[in-house]
Amino acid sequence: MSAVNNYDLFVKFFKFIKKDDTDLEAAIKEFGGTTYYIPSYKTTLRNEKIIEEYKKHYGEVGLAKRLAKEYNLTERQIQEITKECRTPPSLF
Repeated sequence: MSAVNNYDLFVKFFKFIKKDDTDLEAAIKEFGGTTYYIPSYKTTLRNEKIIEEYKKHYGEVGLAKRLAKEYNLTERQIQEITKECRTPPSLF
């Protein structure tokens, strides 16, 4: 089982309040007192798409350059976003 992250919590909250039968009292009972961070597009969806595409085309010549152009970023930003994909796991 993977760790629950802030994005997962926001999805649960969003689905809960989106229901037609949800009223304010039910929402307060379920989520009252909780602080929610609404994730930005760039730190969630965009970066996940970049990582997914990077993994899919790993080893392709000019991949970082292509992704940088496609997402209007620098190659360095692509390298930073995909850093975990390229770093072998530590033995210690």
